[in-house]
Amino acid sequence: MVKLNIFAIVSLVFLFSSEMKSDEVRKVIKFAQEDYEIIFSDETASNSIKEYLRKKESLENWNKMVTIFDWKNVSQVNEILPKYMEQVITPNSIRKPNILKNTKSEHKEDYIFEFFLSPASGDYIEYNLHRMVTTNTNKVISFIFALKIPMTGKKEIDSANVKNALEPNRINWIAEIGSIPLE
Repeated sequence: MVKLNIFAIVSLVFLFSSEMKSDEVRKVIKFAQEDYEIIFSDETASNSIKEYLRKKESLENWNKMVTIFDWKNVSQVNEILPKYMEQVITPNSIRKPNILKNTKSEHKEDYIFEFFLSPASGDYIEYNLHRMVTTNTNKVISFIFALKIPMTGKKEIDSANVKNALEPNRINWIAEIGSIPLE
């Protein structure tokens, strides 16, 4: 699934990219009272992606991930949203995403997408909270939180795993992702 997500995001980077250039990257960010360290970064003239994991996790073996994506070649969420839905969310999602409008935002547009992705292996599902904003300076920025939830193939156990992973934290994650400064 990590490879699928990385492939999908990297595909979008190259879909809208041109020349490579580097920039200073924030090394550590905090989400849900945990520190995430930069593990992957790529920047082009039109886009940048930064992926963060907790200590002792790797792209091959992780449980929680934070990704920040700067859509440099678009000035409104609606310019990228149809392609993003078509190429990333829809083909990999196990149900239609919840789309929440962040009404407390000071940005021009501010949406939170909540959805589940499933790898072909079926050994886990990936819970995703994806906040996508159009800033007041006409930049489109995304903040994505992903959580792997183990699956066994047994409906009762899998339902309990999802409930136990999300119930104590889901509302707090949505509130926190909605309040993170993205500029």
